[in-house]
Amino acid sequence: MPSPFDPVLRTYEEDRVVHGSFPVKLRALMRVKTVVKKAIATGTPVEPFAEPYTVVAILGQSNAAGAGIEVGGTTPTPPNPRVHQWPGCGRYRGRKPLAAVDPLVHEVPTSGVGFATEFGSLLADATGEPVLLVPTARGDTSFYPKNGYSWDPGNSDVRVNLFKYACAQIDSALEFSGQPLSAILWHQGESDGPLTPADEYQAQFDLLIASLRVRYGPVPFILGQLSPEYMRHGPPKLAGIDAVHRDTPNRHPHARFVPSPDGMLNGGEDPHFNAEAGREIGRRMYAAYAEMVGKPAR
Repeated sequence: MPSPFDPVLRTYEEDRVVHGSFPVKLRALMRVKTVVKKAIATGTPVEPFAEPYTVVAILGQSNAAGAGIEVGGTTPTPPNPRVHQWPGCGRYRGRKPLAAVDPLVHEVPTSGVGFATEFGSLLADATGEPVLLVPTARGDTSFYPKNGYSWDPGNSDVRVNLFKYACAQIDSALEFSGQPLSAILWHQGESDGPLTPADEYQAQFDLLIASLRVRYGPVPFILGQLSPEYMRHGPPKLAGIDAVHRDTPNRHPHARFVPSPDGMLNGGEDPHFNAEAGREIGRRMYAAYAEMVGKPAR
C-alpha cells in the first residue's frame, strides 16, 4: 500500500480525499469533543497591569497553537509574570486575562509548548513593558475548507471562519487593553500542502495579510517556516507552500520570514515541533521583530 505521502502523481482532487475533511461521523465526534474542551478550558486569572500592554496575536495551526513535548535534559523557560494571555475559549474568554503559561488557551485548548510564550517573555524582558498574547490558532486547519474550518477571509460557507474568529479575538483584546496591535505571529501551511495549489494558497494568504493590515494598520507580520524535516518526509506539495512563505516579505512590507530549526520534531508518529524547537522559533521571531521595530535584542 502506498504511503499517504507517496509522491507518485496524485492530483489535488485525489489528495483531498486522503487529507481533506474527516468522514461525517468522525467530524461530528470531533465537534462534540471540541465543545467539551472549550467548556472546561481554564487557566490562572491574573490582575491586569495598570501599565499599557504590548499586544501580540498568534494565528495559524497546530505549531502555532503549541504541540511541543519537552525533551529530557532541557530546561524550560519559566513563565514570565509580565506576560498575560487573552484566552481564546473557555469561561474567561472576553472577560479576564490569564497567566501566559503553556499550553496557551487558543480556539480550542491544546496540550503542548509553542513559540508565543518565549516571544512574549523576550519582548517583556527587553522593553520592561507587559505583554498581552492573543492566542487564536487551531490545529489541522487550512485555507482550503476542512472539517468546517477555513482561514480564507473570503469563505463564508464554513462553520468557523478562523480569520473572522481571530479578528474578533484581537478586537476584544484591543478593547480590553486600550492599546493597538503590535505584532502578528503566523505559523501554518502543513494542512494546505496537499489540499491547495501554491498559487491559490498565495492569493488567499495575501488576502489574509492585506485584510489584517486594513483592519490593524502596517503591523509587523512574522512568519515561521514549516518544519524542514516534515517538508522532506511529508506531502511533496509542501514545497509550493514553502516558496510562497519565503517570498512573502517581497510581496508585503513589514513582513519577515523566519527559518525554523531542523531535526527538532516530537518524533515517532508526531510531526510537530518539540518544546525546545518552539522556544527557538520564538527566539528567532523575536529577533526578527526587534530588528524590524528597533526594539532591544536579547
